[in-house]
Amino acid sequence: MLSVNTACLLAALLALVYVWCRYTYGYWKRNKIPYMTPLPLIGNMEVFFKTSNSFYLYLSDVYKDAKMSKAAAVGIYILNKPALVLREPELIKSVLIKEFPKFANRSAGCDPHNDALGSNNLFFIRNPQWKDLRTKITPIFTTGKIKQMYPLMTEIGTELEAHLKSHAKNGDAFVTEVKEVCASFTTDIIATIALGVKANSLVNPNAEFRSQGRKLFTFTFRRAIDFFIAFFVTKWVSTFRIKIFTAEFSSFLRGTISHVMASREESKATRNDLIDVLVSLKEEAVAKGEYNAQVQDMLTAQAAVFLSAGFETSSSTMTFALYELSKRPDLQERLRNEICEAFVAEQGTMSYETINNLPYLSMVVDEVLRLYPVLPYLDREYLPKEGEKQFDLKPFYDYTVPIGMPVFIPIFGIQRDPEFWPNPNTFDPERFNAENKKTHKPMSYLPFGTGPRNCIGSRIGLLQSKIGLVHILKNHYVTTCEKTPSEMTFDPLSLVLSYKDGVYLNFVNDKLYERNARQ
Repeated sequence: MLSVNTACLLAALLALVYVWCRYTYGYWKRNKIPYMTPLPLIGNMEVFFKTSNSFYLYLSDVYKDAKMSKAAAVGIYILNKPALVLREPELIKSVLIKEFPKFANRSAGCDPHNDALGSNNLFFIRNPQWKDLRTKITPIFTTGKIKQMYPLMTEIGTELEAHLKSHAKNGDAFVTEVKEVCASFTTDIIATIALGVKANSLVNPNAEFRSQGRKLFTFTFRRAIDFFIAFFVTKWVSTFRIKIFTAEFSSFLRGTISHVMASREESKATRNDLIDVLVSLKEEAVAKGEYNAQVQDMLTAQAAVFLSAGFETSSSTMTFALYELSKRPDLQERLRNEICEAFVAEQGTMSYETINNLPYLSMVVDEVLRLYPVLPYLDREYLPKEGEKQFDLKPFYDYTVPIGMPVFIPIFGIQRDPEFWPNPNTFDPERFNAENKKTHKPMSYLPFGTGPRNCIGSRIGLLQSKIGLVHILKNHYVTTCEKTPSEMTFDPLSLVLSYKDGVYLNFVNDKLYERNARQ
């Protein structure tokens, strides 16, 4: 039995914990902000610890919670730290656009000492370094540069056609896991337009670029913990030596970038790609006497995020598009007709201007990004400059946001809100026809974010997805099969919108499909 002294100490400790919890988790109640009921010690992070749901879908649940339907903002707790989830479009607009300088940083963070590739890339880097880096990287994404990349991208599109043709025996249909095909395609595109490297992922599924990318986005529980700390408990990143990019991926990329940059410097060739920009930044640093290993890591970090974000986002968009089209043959037929007519009009080719102006293709991709935003939430940290007027939630609440508070914008929930999108879970590309687009409410469609820190690569991402869909649907129909999921189940360990298991579809040669349809 416990001694009297031990029992008293235990009782006192429990009393202190109780008082601490009452005070800590009473923050939002004291400040008269609607809030989700927390659990002691873990706050509102139960879904993470139980792996019952992803955090971004939890944010969506917060957004659509019936008790919060009239709330402009909702308080939650990341463990014991208060955070805000915004619901009101005007508040979202203030954070992303009007008051952007006060919210220029993401709330996520990396260890600048142990994770150079994570902390120095454009996604995670903090202001004012972010603004300077974005200015230097932006020239890659101008219309002129993207147009110059287009022929390289269509070459990979042709390779995608050949890859699909190689699967079919005697012109028969075949079943395949779509995400792997799409990821191999986008990996090959990003490798060629960013680095001038032939990745050969479509030819060899175990090629190094694809293999490394596959490992990077395999969300084991250990990797989920790394991302949890980096995104939600940044004060722990140094203690636990958290890395966004695995040691294997970092080593592979450092070697690849050093080799490609050295070859480009020696040849003096230009390809209007990311390597040209990185070589230019290196020359600038050398001229100033500032070039060192840290600068090289900063350059490699841009390639890391360019590659990882570039192949994963577009391949997911293509996968979700093919999945939805497989369930709606009528919509797929309309899209195929538009694609085939464009190819016929240009004698078997499709120009940059044409693919960007195919109206129904754009409508389909836009609707896919509404239903399946690959980055399903945005995070920001409130950090005003000294002396600046503090940000408050008036006229909705008499509350001033404290410095350092994380703010979340639940894109997935917003883009499936019936107030903005009737029958929100239905795939309906007509929402994005010319007339209907005029009726969209501001801040109700944010697949690439908005404001100064929106996705810098959105146009390349859209173009990749369109090229992939065009070269798949040019010669094939996609239909459901026994292994096709009846509905999407998202990976609870992932921080991006990722289907938990494979998405299998039946690919049917167009001539075989039409012959069967006539019978």
